[in-house]
Amino acid sequence: MLKRPGEYEPPLGKIWTRAESRMWTITMFSGTCVLYAARASLPICAAAVAKEFAWNKTDSGTVLSCFFWGYALTQVFAGRIADKYGAEKILPYSSLAWTMITFFTPHLFDFAYWTNYPLVVLLTIRILTGVCQAFHIPSLASIVSKHLAAADKGRVFGIVLAGSHWGTVLAGAIGSILIEWIGWRSLFQFVGILSLVWCWIFRWVLDKKNGTGGGRSSPQPDEEVLIDKKHDTIESHLSANTPCPSVPWGTLFRHPAFWAAAVAQYTGGNSYSILFNWLPSYFHETFPTAKAVVYNVVPSLAIVVTSLVAPVMASRALAEGKTVTYTRKLMEGVSLIGIAFCLMLVPMTSSFWLSLLIFTMAMAARGLHHGGVSVNPHDFAPNHAGSVFGVFNACGAITGFVGVYIAGHILEATNNNWSYVFIVTAAQCVVGAMVYTLLGTGQKII
Repeated sequence: MLKRPGEYEPPLGKIWTRAESRMWTITMFSGTCVLYAARASLPICAAAVAKEFAWNKTDSGTVLSCFFWGYALTQVFAGRIADKYGAEKILPYSSLAWTMITFFTPHLFDFAYWTNYPLVVLLTIRILTGVCQAFHIPSLASIVSKHLAAADKGRVFGIVLAGSHWGTVLAGAIGSILIEWIGWRSLFQFVGILSLVWCWIFRWVLDKKNGTGGGRSSPQPDEEVLIDKKHDTIESHLSANTPCPSVPWGTLFRHPAFWAAAVAQYTGGNSYSILFNWLPSYFHETFPTAKAVVYNVVPSLAIVVTSLVAPVMASRALAEGKTVTYTRKLMEGVSLIGIAFCLMLVPMTSSFWLSLLIFTMAMAARGLHHGGVSVNPHDFAPNHAGSVFGVFNACGAITGFVGVYIAGHILEATNNNWSYVFIVTAAQCVVGAMVYTLLGTGQKII
C-alpha cells in the first residue's frame, strides 16, 4: 500500500520511493539480462567451438561445466560479502571483471591452444568467469532486501531474475546470426560491448543515488514511499540499515524447510542447466537442417513470458488471501512436475517441430519457478537475504558442474543417446517437487 510521508513521519531508513524502485528494477533486470547473455554465449556456439578445437562430448561437458566450479563455490560467501560490505560497492568491480573476460574469451581460447597446457588454461578462464559472475545475483538479493518492503521483495526480485531469460533470448537470436555470418568469436565481442555499456549505466545509477541522497533516512516531501501495513514495520526497515548481523546458520541448517527448498532448487536448477547448456547441441545433432535461430530463441521466449508472469501471479495469490507457503509450493510444484512431464515425452518424438514444442513447454514451466523457490530466501531469511541466497543458489549452481558434466559423460558412453539424459533429469524433478511440497515453507526461519 502507498503511504504518504505526511501520514507517517518516523524515519524509513533506505526504503525506495516508487520512482527509485522502478529505476533500480529496470537497472537490475537489464544487468541480469547481459549477465546471462554472456553466460549463454559459449553454450550457443559450443558446436562451432567444438568443431574448431576438435572437442568430443566429454571435452565439451568439461569446458561448459567448469564455469560452475567457480560460480557455485564463490556463491557460498559472495552473498555474505555483499551484505557486509555493501552490494553497491562490490557489483561494479565484479561486473567489469566478467565483462572483460567475456569480450576477450576468443583471444584467451586461442592463447590456450598456443600454450602447452590448453586444458588448464581453458578451465582457468571458465572458472574465473564463474567466480566473477557469482557476485551478481546475491548482490541483487542483498540490495532488494534492504530497500523494499516485504510484500514487494518477491515480486521485484522475481522480475529481476526474469532478466536472465531475456539475456538468453538476446544471445540466442543475435548470436545465431552472428555465428552464421561472421563466426563464433563475434558473439563474445558483441555481448562484451553490451555488458560494458551496462557497467557504465550501473555506475551512473549509483552516482545518481549518491548525488540525490538516495537511501536517505527519511523521504522528501511529495514522494511516495512503498510501505505495506500488514507485513512491514518501521523496526524491520531500520534493522535492514543496521550493521550486518551474523547469520544464525545453525538454526537455518537444522530446519527441514531450508533443505526442502535446497532440493527443489537443485533439481530445478539441474533441469535448467542441462537445457541451457545442451539444448543447442541436441538440436544441432538431431535435426542438422533446422535453423539455429529458431531453436536457440523459441524455447527461451516461453520462459521469458512465464518468468515475468510468475511473480505477478504469486503476488495476486497472496493478495487474495493465500498463504506464502501455499503460493510457493503451488508455483514450484507446477514448475517441476511440468518440466518432468515434458522431458519424459521427448524420447517419444522424432519430429523437429514437436520436439521444439515440448522443450518450449518445459522452459515455460521452468519460468514459474520465479514465483516459487527462486524468491524463497526473502521469505525465510528476510534480514540475511544476500548471505542466504548465496548459499541457497549454490545448491542450484552445483548442477552446472555435476549435471552438465554427467550429461556429457552419458552422451559419450551411450553414443549420443539423449533419452537417458532427459529421463534422469525428469526423475530428479519429480523428487524435488515431492520433497518441497511435503516440507517447504514460506514462513520466516531466521
